[in-house]
Amino acid sequence: MRVVGHAAYVCLLGAIFAGGCATGTAADDTVPFDSGQKTDATKTDSGSKTDSGLPKDSGGTQDTGTTPCGGQCLGLQDTCCTNTCVDLTSDPNNCGSCGNPCGSMSCCSSSCTDTMGNDTSNCGGCGVICNGTCTNGTCQTQCTVDNQSQGCTHSVCKTGTALQEDCDINDYDITYYVCDPSFDGLTSCCTSSWTSTCVTDATFWLSLFGLTCSGC
Repeated sequence: MRVVGHAAYVCLLGAIFAGGCATGTAADDTVPFDSGQKTDATKTDSGSKTDSGLPKDSGGTQDTGTTPCGGQCLGLQDTCCTNTCVDLTSDPNNCGSCGNPCGSMSCCSSSCTDTMGNDTSNCGGCGVICNGTCTNGTCQTQCTVDNQSQGCTHSVCKTGTALQEDCDINDYDITYYVCDPSFDGLTSCCTSSWTSTCVTDATFWLSLFGLTCSGC
């Protein structure tokens, strides 16, 4: 029987208790211990980012239903003043032209008018015609001399066609005093036309009877 050396004996004991000795080459002994593949450090795929969709649509600017002077001004309000369609014939802030205010007056046919004055064509309002006397916007139509019903074609207080002498004989016979040569002798008032001169003379005679042409 071959007797092993001291070193072989020690190795034999190591093999029994430790599972053996490395008997490979020096190169084999330098190979790093393989602990298996490295742990896969790739990040966990959490999936695509949540799709929040397109940006929230807040909608367009609210449509108020009006576009001041954004288009053509139509109808009576056919002029654009400070981005507003207006009627220059009646707008008190833009009367006749943009930026022309009437203040306390009214805008009538593109002109600032005092309808609360004595304008017989705009008495109390635009276009309100007064056939009598307009005072503070009030039309006075009651005439203190109603000789027209006596046969005269119009009142002696108004100009017009010639009045027949004595047509108002049942009243105060004003035409007689105006036309007859025995008095004022304005014969043309009864033959040609009843002019403002005839009215002035008739007013004088009426005053003698305590009457006036006010409201006629």
